[in-house]
Amino acid sequence: MNVMPIRLFTIQDGEGFVADAFQCPVSGNLIYKSSGTPSVIAYSELTDEQIARLEPYGFRRLEGTQGRAVHEDAAGIEALLPRQ
Repeated sequence: MNVMPIRLFTIQDGEGFVADAFQCPVSGNLIYKSSGTPSVIAYSELTDEQIARLEPYGFRRLEGTQGRAVHEDAAGIEALLPRQ
């Protein structure tokens, strides 16, 4: 079994900022790495809307998680990422 995080996308800006988003294939957690210690967002904290927005980048739903609750204040992917 491959347990290496799956790279979803890279964010770059014109000022040299680079950040990568990964998914842990075991836990399903979203991992955000720019510099220093990575930030981890637990799979259970992601809403269906957020997962749907990540799926085009290769994010995978864990088996048996269809029909997750949708939070009324669900925000986009940007709300998950640390502020610059």
